[in-house]
Amino acid sequence: MQLVKLTPHIYYSEPERETDRPVLGYIAGEKRAVMVDAGNSGAHYEAYRELLRARRLPMPEVCVITHWHWDHTFGIHALEQECVAQVNTNRKLREMASWEWSDAAMKERLRQGIEIPYADTCIRAEYEDVTDIRVVPARTEMQERLDLDCGGITCRCMHLPSAHSEDSVVVYVQEEKILFIGDIYGDDWYQGKRDLDKTRALYQALNEIDFGLAVPGHSEPVSKEWLMGFLGQFIKDGQV
Repeated sequence: MQLVKLTPHIYYSEPERETDRPVLGYIAGEKRAVMVDAGNSGAHYEAYRELLRARRLPMPEVCVITHWHWDHTFGIHALEQECVAQVNTNRKLREMASWEWSDAAMKERLRQGIEIPYADTCIRAEYEDVTDIRVVPARTEMQERLDLDCGGITCRCMHLPSAHSEDSVVVYVQEEKILFIGDIYGDDWYQGKRDLDKTRALYQALNEIDFGLAVPGHSEPVSKEWLMGFLGQFIKDGQV
């Protein structure tokens, strides 16, 4: 895992496919820094912190969650800083916090279709002992928008429509024209399909945001042109 510098104010950690560790963002202003997503475990978060220490970067004071999926949230329990999540993200995290985390319970959720095979496989790869999993909600909730003043840099957190997950939040850094998008443009893995109406609504919402580069949750950054073209193809083809 490496820390990539996009601008003097913005970095991101590279994703790791083997255990589905997503990108973790870092946005620093003159007053404070913000982290995007909490990682899929305490170990993932600690690896991120070590990358920041190696660069002698200030530790973030706030973490913003992009959506509820395990790989973006199971590191929340290890955070020292304030954590912010959309209300529906927290609703799902509270549900998962009530689950039993054991081999048998995970197999039963897989059998019932509550969990998907890919997530189950990656969780087991990340956690040597699944009973170590701790799921907690964020301490702070947002509805549709929250602005975080970092000093010369503002993180605008916005709840946008998404076929991937209803609670999806993006973090927009207007001064740098960079948008952290999590998995907002992906399919819904739990429903096994893509909602065309939500894709169209997302296309319209993103088209109104003045950004040049988007940072997804599981790949290298992409241009706005590429992202709009990707979403636009589904609309053009009328795929569901």
